[in-house]
Amino acid sequence: MATIPCPALLRRLIALLLAALLMAGCSNAKTPPAPPARVALWTISDNSGVRGWLLGTVHALPPETVWRRAEIDTALGAADRLVLEIGEPLDSTVAGEALGRLAFTAGLPPPSARITPDEARALGKVYKELSLSDDGFKNQESWAVALQLAAIAAEKQGIDPESGVEPKLREMAGAKPITGLETIDSQFAIFDALPDRAQQVLLGEVAREAADSRDDERDVMELWLRGDDLGIARESMTGFLADPQLREALLTRRNSAWTAKIDALLKAGARPFIAVGAAHLAGSEAVQRMLAARGWRIARVP
Repeated sequence: MATIPCPALLRRLIALLLAALLMAGCSNAKTPPAPPARVALWTISDNSGVRGWLLGTVHALPPETVWRRAEIDTALGAADRLVLEIGEPLDSTVAGEALGRLAFTAGLPPPSARITPDEARALGKVYKELSLSDDGFKNQESWAVALQLAAIAAEKQGIDPESGVEPKLREMAGAKPITGLETIDSQFAIFDALPDRAQQVLLGEVAREAADSRDDERDVMELWLRGDDLGIARESMTGFLADPQLREALLTRRNSAWTAKIDALLKAGARPFIAVGAAHLAGSEAVQRMLAARGWRIARVP
């Protein structure tokens, strides 16, 4: 079985997977925004009262960012379990094996030859900045190259997923069960199932974003801290999510699958506190809207 290079980065790779790419709002800024955080939180209820909670997350934050508020702590305290995108503890060996099983196809052209000339120039800039080259990604499928570029670029910028929301929620959950809506294998499988054209769009957009000096990530983080889900929805319509195939596979279809699992949990009597990337809780395809279509009442917590 082939193995993925840069194994020390795999922990970051897992934490920076889909939701981080889906405008989940990481940042390399050193100073957190000053206004008090109003991170969006929603209740899920029926005729018997509140049955669960939804929180949008970001997967890495500048040190000392204050994002918690009393309502979040109270909700998690009242829940009987914490539900994350991936419930299992991060394990670099498991992740490396999963990626190695799916990421390679013999005879692939070099990554820079799979994308447009403009994207290839952006990729070349990123390679230079990160001391990488096409040779380091020989026979790797475009989705795997894109994920690794995103993770390596994030590490270069000093982004640490351990400073994100999920590790803190795990700590806050204490002895409560922690489960996941997906697994490491299922997340990689989503990428692996993308058509070649969609993978190439993903790689090209990741290259463009990594080569761009603008701090769009900080802008998204500030939207999240303000609880501006409409702003996050607008941002999530840009980049590779503007591509219909990628949006369907990486956002809409996953939201639908998650909604079915959450609905089943609630109907079985669970009281879950559900925390997923903020882009999944914004816009017309948001999990809240899909739950409401199944008869659940969704309310924003002031």
